[in-house]
Amino acid sequence: METISTLSYYFHLLATYTTYYSSYWRDLYRDYPYEVKTAIWVIQWALILIVILTIILEHRGHLRRKRERMEARLEERYGEALNHIFATDNDHQITRDEIISRFHLSSKEASKHGLLRDDGERRTMCRMIYHRLMNDETAGPNRQKNLQLLLDIFALPSFLEGEVSLGNMNNKMTAMTMIRAFRLYISPWVINKLLNSKQTQVRRLAMYSSVMSSSDSELEYFETDFFDKNCCIYDEIELGYTLHRRRAAGLKLPNLAHWAHLQKNDNTKCMFVRLMRRFDQHEYCHQLEDLFRESKHKKLIEEISRTWGYLHYTESEQLLVDTMLTQPDDTKVAIMHAVTRMASGQSLSLLLDGYENTTNPHVRFEALRCMYSYGQEGRDLLAHLESEAPEADHKFFSFFHNPITLNRIPLDKEQAYHPSVETVYNLSY
Repeated sequence: METISTLSYYFHLLATYTTYYSSYWRDLYRDYPYEVKTAIWVIQWALILIVILTIILEHRGHLRRKRERMEARLEERYGEALNHIFATDNDHQITRDEIISRFHLSSKEASKHGLLRDDGERRTMCRMIYHRLMNDETAGPNRQKNLQLLLDIFALPSFLEGEVSLGNMNNKMTAMTMIRAFRLYISPWVINKLLNSKQTQVRRLAMYSSVMSSSDSELEYFETDFFDKNCCIYDEIELGYTLHRRRAAGLKLPNLAHWAHLQKNDNTKCMFVRLMRRFDQHEYCHQLEDLFRESKHKKLIEEISRTWGYLHYTESEQLLVDTMLTQPDDTKVAIMHAVTRMASGQSLSLLLDGYENTTNPHVRFEALRCMYSYGQEGRDLLAHLESEAPEADHKFFSFFHNPITLNRIPLDKEQAYHPSVETVYNLSY
């Protein structure tokens, strides 16, 4: 009661002063012109906003300086040990006792998890580990085991899950990103709650955080209208990582052609068609035939053509031949590349039509390039065309006689998914 009385007293005191001075300023300029009163009113509120902004900036500066001091303190105490762990040979596994000794901890301290005093220090330690992990150019199963031991010693897995479940939105996002990078488990109950979030990025991170260890039924996120509407290049990158990990872990990959049919957005369909050839899903190629016939989207037709070509789906060759002349120039090039990669020996006439029935120099050159890559029969046709070509067309054939440009002529044969760099983040084990 005494506390409530004190607060009530100061509240009424503040209200009294505010009322008095506001009345004072209003009466002071009562008889001034309207323009003067407006200017004074603007100046007053500007000063109030300046004071408020100054307080906010000072508070943020105080928090920043506090974080910097905390990070400097933890860096001084644990930085050298962290550097040693991340600098250790990739094939060497460190024991728990070795990690504890590196941090100059006693067994009693390590068992109590009392190494970090508060949530601020835990967040800072997570950031220190995360930054070192992202800058780490090596990867391996032993490195991941060392990381798991390190996180367990500081009790960071349970802290990060608590951040995801109960933290503010910024902390949720940061914690989920770190959990995915550290390959930590998140309770399905937490994930289910986050999947109902109104924040698009939160829902994405929640699903990608759990999809690797989930069953096929948990992949229904990619069949929702939400995914179809909000899909972007980020999702294609994440799906590439996720499917690569599932394949390496022995889990069955979903039917990407089925997912392509479920989408309404043509760009999303293109993404799944691209992923089909990246993960060698030849057995589902026939499901794209209806999509190819019905679609009027230029990019989708090109992606389906490329996928059939890379996967050598020769059953579609006649369909490609029948539709080529009605397609735009870029799509014609994609179709010629596709039948060249199939290398069935039955579509050389298609490449000849591609060269003769257009005035587009790009299409004509790509037709010759496909002839060069089509085998000996194609190269014989190329030589015959060169011998009969008028002077104006000799520019198309000069590339095949220059040793520098000749190295760029052959078509690539596959687009299998291989991470460009193996790191702890994307390593498959």
